[in-house]
This record gives sequence, structure tokens and C-alpha cells, in this order.
Amino acid sequence: MRISYYYLKLKRSFYDRTFWKKLGWFSLTMIRRPFEVFIGYITISKPDRKINIKNGFVDHRNKSVHHHSNPNHLNRIIAAYKKSKKAQAKVELPFQIRGLWSEWLSINYQKLIEALEDEDISTLSSLFENFHREQFTKGLGGYDNFLRYHTLLGKYYLKYVWITYRDKLLSLGFKMREIHFPHIGNPTGVICNGDVISIETLRHVYHAVEMCEILRDIPRATIAEIGAGYGGQAYQTIKMRGELISKYLVFDIPEVAAISSYFLLSAFPDKSICLFGESPVSIASSDKYDIAILPHFAITQLSDSSVDLFYNSNSFSEMDSISSKKYLSIINHTCRKYFLHVNHDTVLKFQNPDGSTSVNVIGSDLCPNPDLFKRIFKKPRVHGLPEDRSFQSFEYLYEKVKKE
Repeated sequence: MRISYYYLKLKRSFYDRTFWKKLGWFSLTMIRRPFEVFIGYITISKPDRKINIKNGFVDHRNKSVHHHSNPNHLNRIIAAYKKSKKAQAKVELPFQIRGLWSEWLSINYQKLIEALEDEDISTLSSLFENFHREQFTKGLGGYDNFLRYHTLLGKYYLKYVWITYRDKLLSLGFKMREIHFPHIGNPTGVICNGDVISIETLRHVYHAVEMCEILRDIPRATIAEIGAGYGGQAYQTIKMRGELISKYLVFDIPEVAAISSYFLLSAFPDKSICLFGESPVSIASSDKYDIAILPHFAITQLSDSSVDLFYNSNSFSEMDSISSKKYLSIINHTCRKYFLHVNHDTVLKFQNPDGSTSVNVIGSDLCPNPDLFKRIFKKPRVHGLPEDRSFQSFEYLYEKVKKE
């Protein structure tokens, strides 16, 4: 399986002319990562070195607490996905999938796409009930750690990173007894409070604390997350301070939106959740739902000054520049108060199927209109995996001070 994966990666890198750059990153990571993991592991305390990660990586699907798929949810997800793909075929260039995500979809998402297209409820249920360990969540959390757990230095790596992320969270004054994660999708990590807490969950909780503090003086705020992955950030933010949040809007490409739809529908059975095509009303002004999960191009439906906080983590700088600039132009007039994002400063170039070249915009250049926004801070990214060292990343917060 891994041989097939690397073959596809190699084949795609030659096609989009990124082979030599990726080879350089890969080689540097393979040399540097073992040293960082070894040094990092021996510097953590002895009690922390003894944390039990084995129980967090067993198969949880046979346990009574494990979530089983709701057929109604799956039918809703399939319907929303198909409507999204039909609408996507007509979208303008900025919302076409190019660059890095075009590669990821072609390599990692084929099983999921086939199940959605074929309306195969049985296969879709099986994939979603194991999604943290399925290839389509590579880069979203879980799958990478599941593979790493079975490598020579994997357990040392996981303990070192998990403890590092935990300590960053504790530095905010957060109490670990308050952390929770639902048994949805066969998660991987460390057992804490009876839940499986992953490395990604620690990062999501950290940013949830941050976002809730930013919005502390804004009652009933509307949050829009662009590129929400499986929905972990949305879950932690809503659970932490749901009374402060009027609605949480998720915008992502249809394939990833299907994953976050499954997770959030399962995690919040008592909340009103709207999927694409289910509501004819304005996505930002409606009081008929708490959470909306929509395809990325639906962001054009937002009305002026309708979102209190826009959030993006590590996807703007992976997009084609035409796409990220379009998002910035939308944020300029639909943002009411804050724009928070975390992105890297590495230039990426890909050759598209039509022969054109796709180039990203680095994080430091992802700035909204300076006549409307002021920057509150730019600081080094708080979280980073050993393999991320080749990508210098920063976190940015902008505040809107003037209407367009």
C-alpha cells in the first residue's frame, strides 16, 4: 500500500514539475527528524516518557462508546456532495481546485469519492467509522500518526510531540480535565478523561482558547472557518464557548466537507446543522441553524459585514494565488471584526493540466486591505511537527477598523 502511495506521489511530482523541490524537503526531513525526535524525547520528564499511547492506538470500533453511522446522515452527506460537485463544475477560476490540493485529491481520496459517487452507504459507513485511520485524512490528522505509530521511532515521536503540544496548551492556563473528544471515526492518541486525545486535538483546543478570548466581548458571534479539515477546530470551539457563538460556518472543498459533515453531524446530534442545498435562506443571516457546512465556493453568498471572525489554518498558502486572493477580497467586505490565520512562507509551484503554472501566495503576503484592517500581531507559529521545519510559518491576527 505504501509502495503504491509513493509511486503515485513520485509520478505526480514529475507531472507537475515539483520532483526536485519535494526530494529536497523529503531528504532534509529524513536526516533531521530522527535527531529532533531523539533529543526532544530525552528532554521530556520521566513520567511523561511513560505515558501510555498503546491504548490510544488500538481499534476502538468494537467498544460500546464508539459511534456508529446514522444512515440519514450519510444520505444527507451524499446529497450535499453531489449538489456541490454539480455546482462546482460551473464555478469561476478562483474556486477551481489547482495546485497542492489537486494532487492530494487524485492520490488520497479515490475510495471516498467512489463511495460518494456510487451512493454506497455500506462502504461510506465503513470509511467514516474508521476515518482517522483512512488515507483520505492524510494531512487532516490521525492517519499520519496511525502510520507513524508502527514505525521504528514512531512511539518516541508521538510521545515527544504530544507532550510538547500539551505543555503549550497548559501554558494558557487550560486544565487537562476539561479536554474532551468524541469516539467518532476511530481516533488515535493518548487516553485522557476516558477520551482519545490526539496531537491535533491539543492544537485545536489551543486555538479554541485563543478564538474565544478574541471574541470575549462579542456576544453571539458568527465564525467562518475556511478549510476546516475534519471539523476538529469547529468542535472544540463550539464545545468550549457555545454560548458566545451564534453560528459556525465551515467552507471547504466538497470532498473534505463530506468528512467534516459526518464528524459534526455525529458530534452534535442536538444542534441544527445545515448542509449544502438544504436551506434556501442566506447562509449568514439565518437563525434556523447553528452550524453550516458548505463547499468553498459558497462563500460568495456571504453578505457584507456578516462574519465576526474568519479563521484559516494552513490552507491559504497551499492554494493557487488566484484562489487565495479571491478569498481575501471576500474577507475585505464580509468580515465584521477579525481575521485570524496561520500559514507558511514557502513558495510552491505546480504545473496544471492545462499547462499553466500554479503559484501560491506566502503567508506573510496574505494581508487584507490595509485601508480597512490593521494587523494586531504576527508571531511564529506555536505548533509545528518535526517534518514542518522546512516551512517557516506564522500566525496573524487582523482587526477591521473601517468599513469598505
